[in-house]
Amino acid sequence: MPVEFLLGLALATLFADDFPGKRVFYSILLMPMMVVPAVAGYMFFMLFQSGGPLNDILSALSGSRVTIAWLSDPTLALIAVIIADIWQWTPLMFLILLAGLVGVPQDQIKAATLLGANPWQRFVTIVLPKMKTIVIIALAIRVIENFKIFDTLYIMTGGGPGVATETISVYIYKVTTQDLIWGYVAAIALAILVVLSIVAVFAMKRMARARLVPA
Repeated sequence: MPVEFLLGLALATLFADDFPGKRVFYSILLMPMMVVPAVAGYMFFMLFQSGGPLNDILSALSGSRVTIAWLSDPTLALIAVIIADIWQWTPLMFLILLAGLVGVPQDQIKAATLLGANPWQRFVTIVLPKMKTIVIIALAIRVIENFKIFDTLYIMTGGGPGVATETISVYIYKVTTQDLIWGYVAAIALAILVVLSIVAVFAMKRMARARLVPA
């Protein structure tokens, strides 16, 4: 999630200004978000195979045959899953942050520029404070979504090797379908509901303070 936030913020800052081909790049950037998670999981499953395109690219660059078993190694499998999630959901973070960025009052930025503030100073002292509520909302949405990660991960690794890439959603699925411990599963689901409710209430309070929703 931190990587998605930083990439989304960097892209939002870039797209806040006009440049040639902006609409085309904007459309391309949002495409991963439109892909069905199950399809994205299968795409990356094939990409990270030992004989897949990624190893072919590494073989061409190194000049020798590379056959890394990405999805069989606990560390590499986790990296592969993270890359897949970043690819698909950074556009959502970008879209939310861009909406907050274009809402920053331009007169304040112009005034700071006239007073001699450089771009970094303007960003830290004006842009980020004005975007605080949007940032919290974006992070809250991704926290909630992370609890629901299942399709992509299950198709790529099934939570393996071992439990290296097992998330709470995959764990609940396994306990439900394999162990049939219904009471335990219900307790986990209730705990998740409480945690996500706290996150949602916190985000809503921030929105209310900013007068985005009625207090």
